[in-house]
Amino acid sequence: RRLRPPLTIQPTPLFSSWVDNSHNDDDGKKKQLLLQNQRNISLISRCRCGGDERLQIMHHSNNQSTSVALSSTTPYHGVSSRQYHSTAKKEILPFLAVGFVGASAVYTYRAFQQMDQDWEEYYDELEEYKSVTGIDPEKQDGNDAAASNNSGDMSNFFTGGTLAIDMGTTTLKLSHRPSLANKSQYKNGKPPSPTVSVDREGFRSTPSLVWVPPSNDGEEMLIGRLAEARSYDTKGGNIVSPREALGYDGGTVNAEDAAQQAIRAVATNALDQVLGGNNGGSSGQVTNPLFVLDASMSTQGSYNVRPIFTYPPHDEHSTNSKNYLERYQHAMNGLTSPGGIAAFVPEPVAIVAGAEYYNLLPPKNASSGTSVLVIDVGGASTCLSMVGGDSTEMVHSTLLPFGGDTFIDMLVSHLVGGFYDRNESDNTSSETTTLSSKPNLNDPTALQRLYEASTTAIHELSNKTRSEINIPYLTMDLQTRQPKHLEVGMARNVVDAEVETWVQTKLVPYLQNSDTHPTTLSQALPPPTNLSTLFSSAIMSSLEQTAHSPHMLRAILLVGGGARIPLVRSAIEEGVGHLAGDAYANGSGG
Repeated sequence: RRLRPPLTIQPTPLFSSWVDNSHNDDDGKKKQLLLQNQRNISLISRCRCGGDERLQIMHHSNNQSTSVALSSTTPYHGVSSRQYHSTAKKEILPFLAVGFVGASAVYTYRAFQQMDQDWEEYYDELEEYKSVTGIDPEKQDGNDAAASNNSGDMSNFFTGGTLAIDMGTTTLKLSHRPSLANKSQYKNGKPPSPTVSVDREGFRSTPSLVWVPPSNDGEEMLIGRLAEARSYDTKGGNIVSPREALGYDGGTVNAEDAAQQAIRAVATNALDQVLGGNNGGSSGQVTNPLFVLDASMSTQGSYNVRPIFTYPPHDEHSTNSKNYLERYQHAMNGLTSPGGIAAFVPEPVAIVAGAEYYNLLPPKNASSGTSVLVIDVGGASTCLSMVGGDSTEMVHSTLLPFGGDTFIDMLVSHLVGGFYDRNESDNTSSETTTLSSKPNLNDPTALQRLYEASTTAIHELSNKTRSEINIPYLTMDLQTRQPKHLEVGMARNVVDAEVETWVQTKLVPYLQNSDTHPTTLSQALPPPTNLSTLFSSAIMSSLEQTAHSPHMLRAILLVGGGARIPLVRSAIEEGVGHLAGDAYANGSGG
């Protein structure tokens, strides 16, 4: 280390006592020598040679150096180690400052280099994204991007237009709208209207069922009417309703795969009819995405069409309700490329939007309400939903375990009870906490034929008061060994009475005692006794949950396949009339 001259050596009290006592030893002489020359000497170095410690001292008077040896036992405290071992702050601080500035400069330079590299990679990926999707995220903020993802504006990027997909518990329905960017399809300056797609059999809807063959059987999966034909005579396989499987996820098969296969089969047929060709029909291309944003991929078994899926609303007041949206998104994004091009709309919101499009709702004004109550009577359930004034917000939703299939079940139960012996069927049940409207029959083939005939009869009874049911060779008489045929005429009043009895004895006790539907019925009204009072209580409960009155509603929309049944329509009209009067229910009360 560098030394700091001149060095002043101060004797310690012990050292002074040695001088006063005039020690004659070598160390004493050395100490006195140092004291006599303390102002004329400088300490050059201090080192240890062998076992002795030595001081190298410079005499300023004659510029000569002297080496003095100190004994290890000498308590020499006259020289402070801090004085001759430390370096001045004014000399070392500049070096520290220069080092700190240099390290900061190097770090800053490397940080800017990394930032430049990251920006170059970002812009390369951004250009690739814009070339594939045609969307520039930098020209819209997060809210605009989210809005365009669910708006019709994004449909301009699809040459094949938009395909709306409604997967219900009973049927699967599709509606196609051509691309808004294709001005040649405009009529009188107006964009083309959406049209309902038909399947291969010419029907406007397809049964939303999938038959999954037994494992290791080698048979193919059946979809639609082929699967419906094995609803009860399953041949060892499983019947899956994709919507119910996605909602409860309690089946033994993959619900997402069943939903994808059903939509792929029905949508491929519909798009082939609309767009022409057979792009996605071959079995070797089932792994390709069905809906793509890149138009060049349309020749690879895919369609440049944007899908819009409707999903069931979340029942906030049911402890057994599932969030359909996350399951739908996870399942349906497997059909798209890239995964974010699909839009998902709650079913009640889509219903109100369709009614607005076709001018089925009364105009908004200050005197009338803005909310719309949607009653969707499906196959297995009825959904009551309150949609807000902007027609895009779900306010409340609740489910009734009653639908159009209930009428079919009641008709089959009536036919089984009158045609079969007691030992062949069992339709009795004393448990009111378990809800079931399906009959029990030990012959699955006969049960399948009964359901097919009863479905046709219920459709006829929606327009007529009587229907004929003829099922030849339904079963065999075990005593006479002769075939038995079913030939019976069925009146609408008979089926209605069976349904009313089931509602009173089964459905109402189930809703009152079930923990999964705690707020389905209103607590302010008496317990329901028939279908009309059931709807009245359910509507009143929805109004209570949303703090509405009947006169605060803009309209009540009745939709769904089950809404075509006369008993359902009359029951809802009577139920609304109980709450707001017959004039309001008939639409003449404002």
